[in-house]
Parts: sequence; structure tokens; C-alpha cells
Amino acid sequence: MYQINNLSYKIAKQTILKNLNINIKTNSFLSIVGANGCGKSTLMKLINKNLDFYDGLINLDDKDIKNYSNKQLANKRSVLNQSFSFEYNLKAIDIIKMGFYFTANISLDKKNKITSYVVDKLSLHSLLEKNYIHFSGGEKQKIQFARIIVQVCASCEKEKYLFLDEPTLNLDIHYQYKILNLVKDLISDFNIGVCAILHDINQAYIYSDEVAMIQDNKIKYYGNTKDVLTSSNIYDIFKVQSDFIYSNNFNKEILVTYGSKN
Repeated sequence: MYQINNLSYKIAKQTILKNLNINIKTNSFLSIVGANGCGKSTLMKLINKNLDFYDGLINLDDKDIKNYSNKQLANKRSVLNQSFSFEYNLKAIDIIKMGFYFTANISLDKKNKITSYVVDKLSLHSLLEKNYIHFSGGEKQKIQFARIIVQVCASCEKEKYLFLDEPTLNLDIHYQYKILNLVKDLISDFNIGVCAILHDINQAYIYSDEVAMIQDNKIKYYGNTKDVLTSSNIYDIFKVQSDFIYSNNFNKEILVTYGSKN
């Protein structure tokens, strides 16, 4: 389990995050939501050892992440960043297989099975032999997502984690749900812990086990999804109205937002 205790971060005396306390567990989906600029991506960078000079503790399996090498962390967690730059003229399949880079002692047969699993789940067959450099933003997002899924599936660690910074960015609605459904499958199939930054709070409501809502550089609300994503909390964080409506078609309650009061 990741344990984040009293985490604070400043840049040039400006507070970006202040006294955050949060746990990220295996076999669970945690969504982080909040207005633009509230510090969500900074939090994810800190958790994944991409930023230094913070106050507080970030422990993974009761060990400070500062004491993990990058290779050790790569075997325990996989990260999809909000943006990425990769200008090498490689085929999509070659980039997907980069997910195996940090994995030792894995057979070719297992590599092929994992690759097939990910490609099938994400319906990527038509892209595999094409050059990545010519892809649209949405197509690049799909391939990068496939790469990190390969990485986390290939790990031999008993407890492993997936960090997603806006995983549905640049994707059409159909593919957004395809990705989120795969994430839920990974949680059950591989006992993975997921931490995702989501802008669509209806998706956070549908897929999350827990939600952390950030405001003014602090976690304002945190806990079980239905306890946290309430109409009053949503208005407090986003200044929009919302309601919860039971759908006979989906056989579940869905969250609907419909604008500010002004």
C-alpha cells in the first residue's frame, strides 16, 4: 500500500500542496478530482518520484520511495502521464513492447500472451504495424496506455499499481469507457491498485471505490465514492449543480451535472 502522510510541496515559496494524507490500496480504484490548477498532477508526480524536495512521507510497502531505485519502482507501478513526447519513428507494436523493458526472467510465451491480452482488450490490431509518429493525439494515447498496461501485467510483484493522469484525454466517448472498463478488469484479474486523475466526475462516480477531492491545495473530501461525491461537495469544489438519477437501462444510479446556479 502507498501511504502519503502530511505531504506538502512548494515552488519558490508558493504552496502547491499542503498536508495531504491519502492511501492507495491494491484491488481498489481511487479517483482524484478537482478544478484546474489545484495540484492533481503535481501530487501524482510526487507519488511517483518525479519531483523532489517535498515535506512529509511517501511510503510504499512501509518503505520510503526515496529508497527505491527507478527500476524497483518500475516493477511495482506503471504511470501514464498527462502528456508525453516520443518522436522516434517506430511501429506501434514496438512501443507497446517497451513495457517489458524493466521485466527480467519473463518467457517469450508469456510476453506474447500479455501483448495479445492488451491488444485484444483495446482493439489495437489495425494500429500495430503503423508508424507511431504519424498518429493522432488519441491514437498515441491508446498506444501509450497499452505500453503501461503491458508493464504492470508483466511485473512479478504481488502488489502493483497503475497511475493514470487523465487517461481519457483526446479519446472519443466509446474508447474512454473501453479504457476504464479494462482498468476495472485489471483490478480484479491482477489485484492492481489504481489511482487516476479524472475530469469527468460521472466516470469517477461509476468506476471509483474511493475519491479524493482537492481544493485550495488540500484534500477537502476523501473516502468512499458515494460518501464523497455528493451534490453539496460537488458544488463546493466545482460550483456546478448535480443530481443522482436511477437509470433503469443501466440498473444503477448515475450522476448528472447541469451547470451553475448563476
